[in-house]
Amino acid sequence: MVILLIIFLSIASPYFLTPGNITVVGRQIALALIISTGMTFVILIGGIDLSVGSIVALVSVLTGGAMVSLGLPPVVAVLIALLGGLAVGVVNGVINAYGGLPSFVVTLGMLAAARGVALGITGGSTISGFPEPFLFLGQGSIAGVPVPIWIAAVIAVVAHVVLTRTTYGRHIFFVGSNEEAAVLSGIDVRRIKVSVFVISAGLAAVSGILETSRLSVGQPGAGNGYELLAIGAAVIGGASLFGGVGGVLGTALGTTLLLLIQNALILLGISPYWQQVFSGAIIVGAVALNQWRRRRA
Repeated sequence: MVILLIIFLSIASPYFLTPGNITVVGRQIALALIISTGMTFVILIGGIDLSVGSIVALVSVLTGGAMVSLGLPPVVAVLIALLGGLAVGVVNGVINAYGGLPSFVVTLGMLAAARGVALGITGGSTISGFPEPFLFLGQGSIAGVPVPIWIAAVIAVVAHVVLTRTTYGRHIFFVGSNEEAAVLSGIDVRRIKVSVFVISAGLAAVSGILETSRLSVGQPGAGNGYELLAIGAAVIGGASLFGGVGGVLGTALGTTLLLLIQNALILLGISPYWQQVFSGAIIVGAVALNQWRRRRA
């Protein structure tokens, strides 16, 4: 489907294969893939993380506040923002694993809380005036390839290796397939649950830092709707919301497909309001297809 869509767009719009459009789409896919990779870890254990979009906003505000308002060096500001994102993941994981609350409820509450903190810190306003070295992360290129694409590629490769070549990765699939059997097998299920939420929040934080650098502004409204995009990318890529099925390669293809569809709607002059309709329909269709495949299996 990705290949067919690329061929169609190449014929339907003379602007699709232009260097400017390819660069913009590449950066968008990279930022979305980073978040979707973290979401894949959570979905593999049968969970869901609705807070990733709010984490992007919180991290964007923390980065701007530390760098612009407090005058801290970019490296220190980025570390503070990353720690803030990881802290959110720890809270999500601990409440889910040790408190017994469903991940949907926990992360839905965190979606509101993290966004509220971001709005409270800034009073709803944006932060600008970042130094040039920081802007290189989101706007610079290495060997002609945007920096976010390099970062996303490294993260995706590492995540793929972790899930397919390590004991920890096998434990994630085991917990998602049959949590009770995993407990009886001696796997520390609580530790696995906390760790995947930390991974998801950490990668959302990375994406938030890169997006802040790309847009040259820290804003509490950043990341709106990213949770839907991340879930959709993972599900379209073959991940099962029931857990135990999925992978980073499928998520990468799902992310690419969704972002190409968004780009196609823009190039073809279709209202951006309809983009939400198309994305929602595709996600529902993908979930229905997965359930049909599950019943057949």
